[in-house]
Amino acid sequence: MARVVKKSKTLFNASEDLKERAATDRWTICSKGHIHWGALGGAGFLFRYAPKTGEPVYLLQFRSGSVDEPRTWGIPGGAMREGESPEAAARREAEDEIGPLPSYRLTGIDSQDCGGGWIFYVVTADVDSSFPSFCVRETEATGWFTRREMENLTLHSQFRKWVDEYMEEFRHPRVR
Repeated sequence: MARVVKKSKTLFNASEDLKERAATDRWTICSKGHIHWGALGGAGFLFRYAPKTGEPVYLLQFRSGSVDEPRTWGIPGGAMREGESPEAAARREAEDEIGPLPSYRLTGIDSQDCGGGWIFYVVTADVDSSFPSFCVRETEATGWFTRREMENLTLHSQFRKWVDEYMEEFRHPRVR
């Protein structure tokens, strides 16, 4: 059964948050005319915890009303900055949106091109427990869900495409 944590209060100062933005933290239009957040593309983290018994669970965030595709479930992530690797961008964005991260084992980086040259990187990682996450910045709730439970969620459209294309290969824990 999924455990969901909902936002209880704002955990950042909006005026301070705006000072942290980089020049690449902005809306951009790709060659197909799609509007995206992040002039250099974007990246996000999908964490998996695979208990000894039972199905693996994945950490998702419920996106706030102030972001693209609001009020959908997705992964914490956002705009890449100049010189950042997909993993570094995904880590920075995840910490901004759900709080401190535990140690993890990187299992892959997949890229999604919207068809217009804008790329979002899905960084996948295994963790040793379903760690606590918080509702920070663009997050209204977080939760750990099985693949089956995800079927009943309203997922961000691009994350849904990733789930349909890659989830089966990521679903089974890899030999360590």
